[in-house]
Amino acid sequence: MNKLKRFAYIIEFMIGFAPLLLLLILGVVFSPVIFVGLFSGELTVLLYATLVLFGLCGFWGAISLLVLTLHPERENTKPKRLKVYVALGVISSAIASYSVGGTNIYLLPFIIAPLFVTLHFVYVQRRYLAGSTANTYEP
Repeated sequence: MNKLKRFAYIIEFMIGFAPLLLLLILGVVFSPVIFVGLFSGELTVLLYATLVLFGLCGFWGAISLLVLTLHPERENTKPKRLKVYVALGVISSAIASYSVGGTNIYLLPFIIAPLFVTLHFVYVQRRYLAGSTANTYEP
């Protein structure tokens, strides 16, 4: 893979995930408050804790997809585990998109962008995710 294509993948990842990464960082920063709310019996806080946990797993899966695309010769997360990470991230992102879309429709494109970036990387790595442990990606 040439350097321009690698650079384009990195830029796509950074632009696509920047807004949702900020929300994820806020969730991690406020995680002590979330845990206190969990122990006080607030059920809505359970949703926030789940979103943060699923978001962290999904972001790890997205980073794994990016690394797998940039360096297909390196060992990476196993396909089954990577599918779980990506699925958890998509669930978290879809719930966040739904809640933000209900609040402000103009922010929705920024929140939906990671879903499209993830879809693109899943398409690029479709052979690997189909179950093959050898990455046969050829540009």
